[in-house]
Amino acid sequence: MARKRAREDAPDRALITEIAKDVIEGIAREEMPMFSAASQAYFADPQRAISGRGSRQAPLGFGSGMVELILTPIVLAATAKAVECLAETILERTPGEGTTAALRRIFRVGHRSPGTPVPDDADQRTPSGAVAVELRQEDIERLRQVVEATLHECGTAPESARLIADAIIGRCRTPRPTS
Repeated sequence: MARKRAREDAPDRALITEIAKDVIEGIAREEMPMFSAASQAYFADPQRAISGRGSRQAPLGFGSGMVELILTPIVLAATAKAVECLAETILERTPGEGTTAALRRIFRVGHRSPGTPVPDDADQRTPSGAVAVELRQEDIERLRQVVEATLHECGTAPESARLIADAIIGRCRTPRPTS
């Protein structure tokens, strides 16, 4: 039942795109001019975008001499899994409305101007209708496992996988250390 509800309440692609765009901006700024086209290709056919199959130039890449793979589809896949994982966590703890709003709050996304710093907990209020979910350390560990497994399935090199996982998880409001 929870899995069915998770699919029905699944966050839209705009949330995934917004998070992935912030991650790409931080780790692969050179891909920003092609982010829109790469994300559209990913959402049209995720498997094909990740594998690079189905095009005349496989794998999807750029550069002269040595082909450099584009990270955008891989980051989108890992972000989608991260959002799905946290949506399930939210549904387990708070059945009902507000899953997308809670995810936007957890990932600290919203309507902000470019260059505006992401607000911390003290500066952001819970919008009406949003579910306030505090992530626990075990939630973050589970999230890391899901993201790293997705990146491994995509064939991402271990050092790149750590960088991408750190960037995605860094977008989350992490639990405060207890003293």
